[in-house]
Amino acid sequence: MSEQSDLALAADLISQTSAEVEVLIKSLNKKVKIKRATIGDLADIMKVAKDQEIEVAVWLIFKCLVNPKLDMPKVRQLDPRVAMEIAQEISKLSGLGQTPVSNDFLQASS
Repeated sequence: MSEQSDLALAADLISQTSAEVEVLIKSLNKKVKIKRATIGDLADIMKVAKDQEIEVAVWLIFKCLVNPKLDMPKVRQLDPRVAMEIAQEISKLSGLGQTPVSNDFLQASS
C-alpha cells in the first residue's frame, strides 16, 4: 500500500463536521437538531464573544442550532436553562470536551 492512499482528502476532513443530529432537551422534553461547530464557527464565536462564557453559549446556539433555526434576538430570549442545555449538547457533539459555561452558572440558573 502506498503512502498516498493513507493521506486524508479534503472531503474526508470536511465531511466529519457536517453531521446533524437530533438531541433531546430534557428541560423541555422536546428534540432539536444541532450540528457540530466547525473551526470557522469557533473562530467567529471567539472573535465576538471575547471570552465571555454566556456569549460563547449564545453564539454556539446561533451558529449550530439547525432546527428550529433561531435568529440572534430569539436566541437571546431563550430560558437560561434551555440555552445552557442546548449549548452543552453542541459542545459535546463538537468534541470540545468542556461545557461552554461554568457549572457555577448552570447551578445558579437552576
